[in-house]
Amino acid sequence: MKITKIEAVYPSYEETLKDWRPNLWQIITKIYTDNNKIYGFGTGGGGKASIEIIRGHLAALVVGKEVENINDIKSIYDNLYKETIPYGRGGVGSMAISSIDLALWDTFSKYYEIPIKNLLEKNKTLHNESINTYATGNNINIYNQLGIENFKLSVKSNGDFENEKKELYDSIYNIKKKYNNSKKIMIDCYMSWDIEYTKKMSRFLSDLKIYWIEDISSPETLLNSESILGKLDGAFLAGGEHDLNHNNFSIMKKNNTYDFWQPDITWCGGISSLLKIIDISDKEYPIILHRGGEPWGLPLIQSGLINNLAEIHNPKDKKISMSKWENKTINKLDKGILYTNEYLGFGANPIKGIFND
Repeated sequence: MKITKIEAVYPSYEETLKDWRPNLWQIITKIYTDNNKIYGFGTGGGGKASIEIIRGHLAALVVGKEVENINDIKSIYDNLYKETIPYGRGGVGSMAISSIDLALWDTFSKYYEIPIKNLLEKNKTLHNESINTYATGNNINIYNQLGIENFKLSVKSNGDFENEKKELYDSIYNIKKKYNNSKKIMIDCYMSWDIEYTKKMSRFLSDLKIYWIEDISSPETLLNSESILGKLDGAFLAGGEHDLNHNNFSIMKKNNTYDFWQPDITWCGGISSLLKIIDISDKEYPIILHRGGEPWGLPLIQSGLINNLAEIHNPKDKKISMSKWENKTINKLDKGILYTNEYLGFGANPIKGIFND
């Protein structure tokens, strides 16, 4: 398989959260090959900035490459990481690489007609045929109607513990009471808590049996702080989506930062980077992908290389419809268990009009 061309576009999103996302949300990359009927797609963060990095630097490092096995994809990743060290080593550089790396895996799978789960793990007896899910967001009634039984609430703090503790307690208590089929309740703080706030809140919520508390503070704060694992009154600590450099996970392991690691493969460098993170973990820390219920995460879960728990962000239907993508991966979602179709690549293509052809 020879790479002949790379295109990258930043779609126009009708709905994005405020802050950085309107200009720096997910891009789509298309890879062309020497077989003009076969091409692949990937996605990554960084928006307009990632587009400039790909067009102005990375594409030229990939076009013309021969890719005969997955080690060739890994070598391309290693070179892109090396070449972006002056301005990368994480952040937008890694997000741009993610989009190319995922497009390479998608293209390779289609070109050689091998499902990605089989590329990652040849022993099919280790594969997960059904995938456990949880929904992230606060539209619990909709998620429950879809049959999902595990929920992660989006919570942001203004630092006012005394007023916020009862509101959060009551919210979780009412969810457990109303939806008595709910199994796990998690909390995503989006870096709005700190270590002391987390200790106090976990103590206050202890009788509600929160499964994990996620993303409590900035990566730098947690990577450089004394471990608080085992000190949250039964709740686990999760994080890693904003650690966009596989080397951060070595620090994470050394400092015992999180119970659960949550890399995002559309931000941290793609599958090739994730394979390094898996090696670093060496099965010591569970890996639960951030947004793992999207097409790019599902083959990793199916392969058995990471934990069988897929995050679905604010699902609205049982086909897990996505903005800007035709998602053909889902066969059915039944009682919170996801069953996929058989497909090559990631089973998802951009909607018509994203690219000109």
